[in-house]
Amino acid sequence: MNFIIKPTSFLCNMACKYCFYLEKADFMSKENDIVPFMQTKNLYQFMEKRISYCQDKNITFIWQGGEPLLIGIDFYKKAVEYGKILAKKFNKNIYHSIQTNGTLINDEWAKFFHDEKILIGLSIDGDEELHDVYRKMKDNRSSFSSVLNAIKLMQHYQVEFNTLTVVNNINVKYPLRIYKFLKSLNIRFMQFIPVVEMDKNTNINYMPSWMEHNNVNLAEFSVNPLEYGNFINTIFDEWIRHDIANISIRLFDTLLQHFTGQPSSLCIFMPQCGRENMVLEADGTIYQCDHFVYPDSKYKLGNILDLDQNQLQSSINNWSKYKQHLSLECKQCSWLPLCNGGCPKHRFIQSNLNEKEYKSYFCPAYKSIFEHVTPGINLILEFMERKIPWEYLPAAVDKIYNKNS
Repeated sequence: MNFIIKPTSFLCNMACKYCFYLEKADFMSKENDIVPFMQTKNLYQFMEKRISYCQDKNITFIWQGGEPLLIGIDFYKKAVEYGKILAKKFNKNIYHSIQTNGTLINDEWAKFFHDEKILIGLSIDGDEELHDVYRKMKDNRSSFSSVLNAIKLMQHYQVEFNTLTVVNNINVKYPLRIYKFLKSLNIRFMQFIPVVEMDKNTNINYMPSWMEHNNVNLAEFSVNPLEYGNFINTIFDEWIRHDIANISIRLFDTLLQHFTGQPSSLCIFMPQCGRENMVLEADGTIYQCDHFVYPDSKYKLGNILDLDQNQLQSSINNWSKYKQHLSLECKQCSWLPLCNGGCPKHRFIQSNLNEKEYKSYFCPAYKSIFEHVTPGINLILEFMERKIPWEYLPAAVDKIYNKNS
């Protein structure tokens, strides 16, 4: 079971143009005047309530922002130590993961990550030219050298980490350039996440226009779904032929899980929302998902200081059904068991079967990806089952895809 905690809220030392969370300052600042860093009393209450109630043996706290390292290392030392106390008290295994831009990582941080076995997700959008298109510091300086330094430090201290690449309208055109660059840095665990956001046209309640399905205008950095599908398929073709034994790509791992009967580890492909990605904001407010952090009360579960466990669980159960409101087009699609309609945030494209129903913006991408990679995934599973050496895989892949082309 995973729980997301945002100890610094929207506060960040960078100004990435596509970041959907920076806009939270528009209403959070008005509500609170100043959004302080998370207080330890809020953190401790959340951790204990969730750990004591959770039936899972393994629990992961995912720390995000903004930039979560801004709060300082002492905060995380307290969080880790309290987690150890709770793990012993409730007989749980507690893990921690931090998603960071990497610019604040130094020797002290890297050693701490290693010593406490904290998994790090590091954002990098390709080589310097591609990375700096949208990922600049607040003063418009390049962030690239700081990210490279973070990678070197984590490799030196043997920190377990993966990279997260946001696929946008620019870098989507260079899949192999990005993939081979990450390989050149000895990155072994990668994620590629597509971005689509709206222009900053929000209504009086700070709700984006797509939530009302009107005046949907995409931001310029949004990736074209078919181009994103081609991006993933191109990387898959390279990965399955040359890197399957050495590199893990989360999307492909998720599809392998599905084809072996395991549940998806990606929330966008899960059948329900809210169970895996409940969010604790810095002020103690709990939301169902960080994509639905808005002032409207229907997205707030309450505050950790005054919300009892039964109320919290009831709200989670109600929200978890939200994703199952699918269009007829989705219900009739043969790929539904794989994508489950995708993330509700992305369902702003009018259905082809009913103009009052909506489907995922990334539907064309998912169809393209699933159709392309499925023969290769099945081949991988056959090799695994029959224990065939990977060295014979490229020839088998060529045979299948040449036959299908």
